[in-house]
Amino acid sequence: GYHVHKQPVDAEDYGVPQRRKRLVLVGERHDIGSTYIFPKPTGEKHTVRDTISFLPPPPEDGKPHPDYPLHRRDRLSEKNLQRIQALQQGQGRDHLPKELLADCHKVDSAIIGHRNVYGRMAWDEVAPTITARFDSFTRGLFGHPDQPRSISLCEGALLQTFPLDFVFKGSKIEIARQIGNAVPPKLAEAIGESIITYYKGKR
Repeated sequence: GYHVHKQPVDAEDYGVPQRRKRLVLVGERHDIGSTYIFPKPTGEKHTVRDTISFLPPPPEDGKPHPDYPLHRRDRLSEKNLQRIQALQQGQGRDHLPKELLADCHKVDSAIIGHRNVYGRMAWDEVAPTITARFDSFTRGLFGHPDQPRSISLCEGALLQTFPLDFVFKGSKIEIARQIGNAVPPKLAEAIGESIITYYKGKR
């Protein structure tokens, strides 16, 4: 009983400071019509710097920042600390010296992939896709651009466009999953508003 409209969208085209390509489906009842149109890209661009550079470094002792409860640093192993210190912003495992590569990464990334593990974000670009394990330096380009640490839960939420005062519940892993699996609110807003505008025009 529905016309189904589908379109691939990239969140960065809608003001989200992140590369995030997703297929969006919108169902439209047959009795309404079949002329829904997805929103056009806004042209609004934001970078990692625009989004998280105002935050102070989290405490060295691993405790949450007093002003930002989800802003804390994870302890890195000695080897991972050496890895992140060997990288410039925007670099990943392909830029590590051989002695710092994990055994499984000594095969060229052109063969096994995973070129962006053990990486840092770049200040003046959008972030990579925020995943459910973005809080781990080993899982992607999730290192802070110039501090020797992974990004915090607070920074991941901001890069997903959650407001700074949004309250998450659960353990660290559960909160990272909630943030990483979410549709970025700014993208959801653009799609939602387009549906409301279309529906009002049909009434």
